Amino acid sequence: MPKKMVVYNSDRENELIDYLFNYAIVRDIGHVCYKVDPYYPSLAWKEKREIGINMNWHNQAEIPFIIAHEIGHIMIGGPSLKQLCCTTYGTDIGEEKSADIYSLHLLFAYSCKQGNDFSEPTSFMQAYGIPSRMSTEASKLFTKEEYIEPDLILD
Repeated sequence: MPKKMVVYNSDRENELIDYLFNYAIVRDIGHVCYKVDPYYPSLAWKEKREIGINMNWHNQAEIPFIIAHEIGHIMIGGPSLKQLCCTTYGTDIGEEKSADIYSLHLLFAYSCKQGNDFSEPTSFMQAYGIPSRMSTEASKLFTKEEYIEPDLILD
């Protein structure tokens, strides 16, 4: 008998995950969830407009960031040196950095829609499971240096 996939997240995290998957669906991005080795990455297939999310990621708090990151690959588009993205996270590969920034802005827009009023980036990052490698970019959001008004809110 197949095992039922159980993801242990708080209600707030589950609402955010639902929001992100709905955000993807509205933008014609399919998704597949799987549960494998905790260090096996999530993936994006640009040509298929589909993302694959490892719901067993070793840092469960990062799952929403990862979902938004993979959506970012599809939304950013453009040529890809590889069909399969995200074999390593946190690299300086332009495509990965762009997807990270997209993810950060998507989560920030969601946070604003929820009425969260963070006064500094560290609490925002902790609340949304944003990896520490994004601290410089998150700081820019709070100083309005590089905030991009994205079309990121579902009505």
